[in-house]
Amino acid sequence: MAILYPERFAQAKPAGFDGVFNWDFLDGCFGKTIRPMDFDGVVERHSNFLIFETKDEGVEIPFGQALTLKNLVLLGKGKITVFHVVGKNETLITQLNEWHYVNGDLRIVEQSADANFIRRRCCDWFEKVNGGKSKEENTENEPIIRSYLEITARDIKW
Repeated sequence: MAILYPERFAQAKPAGFDGVFNWDFLDGCFGKTIRPMDFDGVVERHSNFLIFETKDEGVEIPFGQALTLKNLVLLGKGKITVFHVVGKNETLITQLNEWHYVNGDLRIVEQSADANFIRRRCCDWFEKVNGGKSKEENTENEPIIRSYLEITARDIKW
């Protein structure tokens, strides 16, 4: 999929940006309308995931992307949370919509927000999934993580 506004994208490239991948070669592989999508950010802690999706003010999450995010939250049964941030950089943030799994259903909490509010909510999420320890209290050694290059086909169970 091509970037809709390449000039604007070039003005504020995401953290760790390593280039644009053109997925057009997969057109038609998944039917006429399904195409690969991305997440704007993902954090994992103890098999819990916080997924970030950002949109400009007034821009809706496209149906297919919203359906994917909803299904991930439901499949995660409390281990996957989505933060839909309205505003494409920290000075333009106006709202945070938190997507949570509650009693077998998706609950979206819409709230006015700024960058500081989102930082607090991220810290709250981290403390919850980190066994009640804040980032300052986290003294455990991080596990050794194998490079993805070391993972072989026998390690992957399809």
